[in-house]
Amino acid sequence: MNYNKKDKNWIYHLIIAVLVVILIVVSFCMLSIHVPYFNHENDIALERNKIINKYKLNYDDYFNEYNSSKTYYIIRIKDKKKKKVYQVYNAKYKLVDSYGGSIAKQEDVINTINNEYKVNVSSLSIGYENGDLVYFGKYQNDEHLYYFYYSLDEGKFVKYYRL
Repeated sequence: MNYNKKDKNWIYHLIIAVLVVILIVVSFCMLSIHVPYFNHENDIALERNKIINKYKLNYDDYFNEYNSSKTYYIIRIKDKKKKKVYQVYNAKYKLVDSYGGSIAKQEDVINTINNEYKVNVSSLSIGYENGDLVYFGKYQNDEHLYYFYYSLDEGKFVKYYRL
């Protein structure tokens, strides 16, 4: 078969058009998904840095914004004796609570949740409910959204919701 140049140009134009459409779709996804996620993560880092700088804290690589009826910021620091301490701050950056005692192993709490409720929770965050620090986990299947709360210190059941 003998192709002429017009046939080849048509194929190249089609390939270029398809690549341009793919580039537009990928760009749209990046702008609509990744940019808002990056902005949210950046906002959380700014909140963390405001607290660290205001109180001159020795940050120990854990920070969580916990939203319930109020917003709380949970941060893990090392005190002067190098002991790990969890501190809770409100939205105005005022210290609300502090806990430096022993904590339950996160893996044990995850195993308890998964065995008790036959779900697959893979990670937990630390939250602040009713004046107590808690492990907080979520799980969603096709029918329900589950929220699990276990005490941070002993890993005992506090409450759970199924929506």
